[in-house]
Order: sequence, then structure tokens, then C-alpha cells
Amino acid sequence: MASRFHRLRARQAEREPLTAHGRINLVPLVDILTAIVFFSLLTYTGAVMTNLTAFDLALPPVVVTQDQAVSAPTDTIDMMVAVGIKPGGLRIEGAGKDSTFAQEIAGLSDTSLTQLRTMLIAIKDRYKNSDQIMVLPDDDVAYDDIVHVLEQVKQANFKKISLSSAARSMNLTNASAPGAR
Repeated sequence: MASRFHRLRARQAEREPLTAHGRINLVPLVDILTAIVFFSLLTYTGAVMTNLTAFDLALPPVVVTQDQAVSAPTDTIDMMVAVGIKPGGLRIEGAGKDSTFAQEIAGLSDTSLTQLRTMLIAIKDRYKNSDQIMVLPDDDVAYDDIVHVLEQVKQANFKKISLSSAARSMNLTNASAPGAR
């Protein structure tokens, strides 16, 4: 008859191939759980985050008293400038109190970016109160090109830079047109 120790050793020997040196191998379990978490996050952000990024807000009406109207700041925008980025080049548009303009710059090379900066500096010199500019890249434009254009806008001393999606802004303007559904 075998002792208790020998029976324990015999049972351990039977289980040894399953436990691999006395430990359960957790690597395959962790791999599977990581894959599940990864794909869960991908499907979550794709479906839910698109709904979280757009808010349709309606602000309440503002009532201005005569005292507030007199003390209101006279900071007005002289010129609103927009830079459109397309795969084939740039388009600069401006609208102000006294004039509007639009100009195309072919290509996205260093000379095109220098020409953009020169034009923006000229606009900034002419309209001193204009700090706002909107950059509208197309969906087909490379991220590096957008960054290069934003660098040129910053070098032209525009302080309030808005980055928007051209496709989204076109959809919003078409949807807000009278009779559009």
C-alpha cells in the first residue's frame, strides 16, 4: 500500500501535462481578452462617438438693455478669412465690410505655402483687427499638408484659428438652405 505522499505525487504527475510545471498558462487567456477589449473599443467609438461630436444647440434669446448697449465693446471684425485646402492647391477667400476676394494657389509645395503666408500677412497688415481665420481641408488632403498650412497661418499672426471639415460645413450649409431636406 502506497503512502499518502506517494499518492499525492502520483496525482501531481497525472496533472502535470495540464498545469505545465505547476502553473496554469495565462498568456493565451490574456491574448484573447486583449483582442476582445480592442475590438469592443473599436466598435464602440465608431458607433457612439460620431453621435457625441455633433451638438445641435439653440441658444436662448439675449435681451440687451440700453446701459449694456452703450458699454458694449466696439471690437468688430474687419475681414473674415477662410483657407480651403484641396489636393490640387489652396483657395483663400475673404469677406469684409468693404470688400470680398477669392484667390487660388496651385499646388501644396513650399513655394505655394510661402505664397499663402505672404498673402495672409498682407491681409493681416491691411485689416489689423482681423485675428480670425478658418481652415477648411477636404477629406482627401494629407494630414501633413494640413499641418503645413496651419504653420503658415500661425506665422502670419492669426490668433483665432478654426479648423473645420469642408464636407461637414458643406452639408450644414446645404441642410440649412430654405426648402432643403
